[in-house]
Order: sequence, then C-alpha cells, then structure tokens
Amino acid sequence: MGGPPDVIVVGAGGGGPVVAKELAERGVQVLMLEAGPWFDPDRDFTLLEDDMFSIVDGRFRWGPGDRTRAPWIRRRDGVGLILQTAGVGGTTLHYNGISPRAYPHALDDSPLAYADLVPYYEQVEDFLPVRQVDEGDLAPKDALFGLGCEKIGLSHSESKDVTSQVWRRAHNAILPLARMTPGTPLTFPEVEGCTMCGKRLQGCPHPAGAPVERKAKRATNVSYVPAAVATGNCQVVPNAYATAVLFDPPAQGDGGRARVRGVRWRDTVSGDTAEAEAPVVVLAAGAIESPRLWMNSGLPNSDDVVGRYLTTHLQDVVTGFFDREVHPDVGQVTMARADFPGWGTLFSQGNGPQAVAILLAGAGSGFWDDPTGDEPWDFAGRWWGPEAVRKLREYHRTLSVLVCTDDEEHPDNRVTLADDWGADEHGPVPKVTYRPTARSKERQDWLARKGAEILRAAGAREIHRTNFPRALLTHIMGTLRMGRDPATSVAGPDGQAHQVAGLFVGDSSILPNGLGGPNPTLTVQALAARTAQAILARPPS
Repeated sequence: MGGPPDVIVVGAGGGGPVVAKELAERGVQVLMLEAGPWFDPDRDFTLLEDDMFSIVDGRFRWGPGDRTRAPWIRRRDGVGLILQTAGVGGTTLHYNGISPRAYPHALDDSPLAYADLVPYYEQVEDFLPVRQVDEGDLAPKDALFGLGCEKIGLSHSESKDVTSQVWRRAHNAILPLARMTPGTPLTFPEVEGCTMCGKRLQGCPHPAGAPVERKAKRATNVSYVPAAVATGNCQVVPNAYATAVLFDPPAQGDGGRARVRGVRWRDTVSGDTAEAEAPVVVLAAGAIESPRLWMNSGLPNSDDVVGRYLTTHLQDVVTGFFDREVHPDVGQVTMARADFPGWGTLFSQGNGPQAVAILLAGAGSGFWDDPTGDEPWDFAGRWWGPEAVRKLREYHRTLSVLVCTDDEEHPDNRVTLADDWGADEHGPVPKVTYRPTARSKERQDWLARKGAEILRAAGAREIHRTNFPRALLTHIMGTLRMGRDPATSVAGPDGQAHQVAGLFVGDSSILPNGLGGPNPTLTVQALAARTAQAILARPPS
C-alpha cells in the first residue's frame, strides 16, 4: 500500500475482500483488518473434522490463532451453535461453495429490487467463477437426491432465477472438476480444479501444491484477497481485532450525522493496540461482530435498531438410510438442491463421520425411541447406546438433506452487549438472542417433511430427523440491515449508515431478510460490489 488508507475495511470474510478488491483495482488505498490468522491451505488444512472444527481448539473456531488459548466468548439465548470462523477468508473458509442468488420475491419489499442486483450478481459470478454442476458430474449422493426430487414431481431447472418449486444442480463457486487419468496424484499441475474430495467444510487445500489463487473452492482467501493484494493498493493485517470505530460528533453540514474518522484495533498476538485514520470505514466483521463493534464504539443508535432483526435460516437435517452405497463423503459437499419459494430450500449435504454422528446421536431433541406420530420420519432426536453404534456403522449408506427455512425477521431476535458476562480484552462481549416465530417454525416443519418425502421417493428404508432444540446459526444476517427508514434499518441502499457519514456496511448484517432461504454468500458479495461502487462515487472529503 502506497500511503495512508483511504478506506479501512474491518473483516476479511465473505464481503470485506470484495469491497477491498473493487476499490484497490481503482487506485484506492485500502487497509483490511482481520481478527483471525492468515492460514496457509497446504500447511494448515488437515481435513480432519475435529482438528478443524472443534469449537474449543479447532482451527476454524471463533478464537485467536493460538489454539492453546480459549475461544472468544459469545453469550447465547435460544442459540445452540454459532458456526463462524476467524481468519482471512472468514466463514467462506468452511462454506460449501454454494452460490445461489436470492429468490426474486424475497426482495419485493426491500430498498433494492432484484433487477438492481443482477448486474452485481453477474460481476461476482464471472470473477469467482460460479458455475452450475454438469449433469454427468453429480456425485452418488446428489444423483440420489435428484432422483427423489424427480419422483415427487419436481421439475428440473438450470436457471439462476427461481420463481417456482424446482430442483437444480447447484451453482457453486468451485473450479471445474479435474479430468484425471486413474492413478494420477492429486497434486498440481498434474491436476487442476475440484478433486471431488468431499472435504470442503474442513477447508479446501486441493489441488495439493497449487498456488492459492488456483485452489478449487473459491473462498475469499484464495480469490478476492489475492486479487486485492496484487494491486499493490491493499494491505491485509491479520490478528487485528477491531475494538472501536473512531468518529466525530455531528457538525454543521453533515445533516445531523456523525462522521467516521478511523479504527482502533488490538493485535491478538502481542496485545498491542494501534489506530489508523480514514474518511471511509466499512464494517464487514459479520452479523454478530459488526453490531458489537458499533455498540462498543458508542456510535449513534437513536432508534435502538442496531443489532435487531437477526435472521438465520432455522436449519434442520433429515437423513435417509439406504440399502445401497451412497458415499456421503464423495464429491463436492453440495451438488444438488430443491427450491421452494415461500418456504425455503433443501439441499444434499455431504458430511464426514463426525458430523453424521452429531446429527444422529448428539444434537437432536428427544430420543430415537420416542413415538413420531403421523410424521414421515421413522425416528427423531438422539440415538444412544448400542442402537446408536449400529446406526453410525451405516454412515456410508446415508444421505443427509439440509433444511434452510425462509426465516421471518423479528426485531426481538438480535445482538446486544451481554449484561451477564464480563468484558474480554476487546470490550463487552456480544449476546446473541434468537427464537423462531411461529411462521418460521411452520415453514421449517414443512421443509423437513418435504425432505423426508424426497428421501423416501429415492428409496430410503428409514428416515431420521435431527430436530435441533436450539437454533444452529450458520447463515447469520440482518443485524445492520438496509432500508430507507432509519427507525427500522441501519444503512441505506448504498450501504452507508443513516446516522454516520462515511461508515458503510459490507457483510451479511446488511441483508434486509433471509433472501427466501438460499445461501446468502453470493448476495452478500453482490451487495459488497455495489457498495464499493457507491464509495467510489462519493465526493472527496
């Protein structure tokens, strides 16, 4: 970077690097801060489930790079697990690479029309790139899912724009499948693109030995971050936990708004603090940490809207047991999906043995021998004892379907500062409160039944529903949401905060709702590209 920053981006996850790359390519000096470490995919991604995903000391936990230290605290109310990663790349380090667009109807009441986003969808899809899985490349689990969809009467679609109930081969941000001669080592340059290893959730180091920008799964650590750094105009500082946004109070000529001045952060390795000033700051630390940073900074919040309308996808899992090999650990994690506008989405979910053990024996509500009444699954909740062991031995013949509900947003679902836990080294800790509305729960149950119907049609002899008792937060959205009314939203459609000039939102917290149920990453990145354009169009300070 050739001088003091023009823009400071807080967070190098799904959205922040998009803003950084778009600005840096146009000569803007960008400083991007990331609370977690900068992983080396070849060295650090072991593909071992517990090593990568332990919430206590896994590499992909929410915590410092030093795994001997405790993870960072989030207080939870109504929430079971928050699956969020600290590190350059953020939660894209362990996402499936699934990159669908929002359902068009979900944006009908938002300040942006679906058509307004399409050019930015196309921009991101072209850069990553996002491509639809070829029919001949479906892994066994995904072909089985598609068979079930066909048998219940769902038509097949190849469109990115979904307005009716269909099933599709997934649109994924994963480089095309490698065409290998049998026995070829999975190393670069003999192999390029996806190796169908089934390990995306544990981080993607493949093809082994490839330069980071040629790794198959297009997480931002191998796509947008290298592109931003290559301009010479973007400096990335890992292990830099932002603790305050610096700002000046409202002055004449600012329309009654405060004005951003810079950022203070703490080095998580040395404990030292540092500051940098810039006329523009972009909050991209995620839908929990961005509102926490806002509140810890004392930024204006006159209508108490910051942190509200936390939205997720109220997930659940239904798993089918088959009398045939399914190989849930083969292929891209998700290669097929079914879309139900007004309800949400279902998709095949490839899991490792530990994840399936959690779904069958660790995370559910109730027990396997409880009666299920008229429900289409044979068992729900947790297996235990010898019966659990028998079921886990059938791992290789299971197909899990993930439920992503069109979650109804509610102002009482929110992020606040915890009043029942002491501050940590970065200030008061966040408290995450979520309870589904009756409508969200109805939609979740409908989707779970539809998933069971698909599995049964595909030939499942037994079906299990996990039935999470507390929300699993993987798609976290909406806590600094966009809108035109400052009484119910934090940022305008250009991404700039209503009450703070020069402060923009560039992560999933800006989403006005749950997008109808599709995975949010692509929409977050499209909005980030649009916000970068708005920053470029600002008059000089």
